[in-house]
Amino acid sequence: MGEVQDIKDVKKIFIAPAIKSFDHYDFARAKIGCSLKWLVTKAYGTDGVPADLRDPFYTDQYDQEHLKPPVVSLLLSADLYRRAGSHILKSDPAAGHLLGHDAVIQALAQRGLYVTDQERLVTERDLHRRPLQMVRAPEGYGDI
Repeated sequence: MGEVQDIKDVKKIFIAPAIKSFDHYDFARAKIGCSLKWLVTKAYGTDGVPADLRDPFYTDQYDQEHLKPPVVSLLLSADLYRRAGSHILKSDPAAGHLLGHDAVIQALAQRGLYVTDQERLVTERDLHRRPLQMVRAPEGYGDI
């Protein structure tokens, strides 16, 4: 019979994603994916991310990637921003009053953080626009 291993002796195995060549790497998708994963993790906590939000993309029958509809709905409703802001600013009494895009933008501005898109301040109206307008990083930083 086999021996029982001590849990401390068991090595965790992590599966690394396939490495794509530099020519085939989609920097814009990677930046959007990382930003969305950061936002979702801040909103729900590391262990509380709902399964349908763990990977924000899906691939259609034409092999094109799109944001999942629940992710788009959450972004348009400001729920992710509200949740993330409440967790980040939990020591601030105003954090509980982040009810929409405008409240989140104002809370950030009060702390000297301004939401901009190509040197133009982003408004609540911009964040309700369909299709979603992904923010572009300043020149030299690529697109997100």
